[in-house]
Amino acid sequence: MMRCEPVRSKIPLVRKSKPLQEQVWLVQAASSHVFGVALGELCAATRRAPRAALARQVAMYLCHVVFRIGVSQIARAFGRDPSTVSHALARIEDMRDDGEFDRTVGLLETMLDRAWGDA
Repeated sequence: MMRCEPVRSKIPLVRKSKPLQEQVWLVQAASSHVFGVALGELCAATRRAPRAALARQVAMYLCHVVFRIGVSQIARAFGRDPSTVSHALARIEDMRDDGEFDRTVGLLETMLDRAWGDA
């Protein structure tokens, strides 16, 4: 499976760099699969289709909520501005009022938490 290039090239080498890259890639892979979007679409330079934008925003949200990755690091990983990440976090939080969407995001949270805990 192809990896999203900004994850490898844009995250600076800090203490936990490799686990951070792996966490971001795991979230990107799960989000792209669930929303039916190519992995490369999540880091594309442009917004792309609404479905890709939603998958990207969910992935950013999951990086923050599940793995406690900071906004600046998420921005670098996705090739975006930190304000874009902040907007994504707020948007997904608001969208969780919808029951079906909340269940989907909740299942992704649980799956990622368990998958990383078993790694």
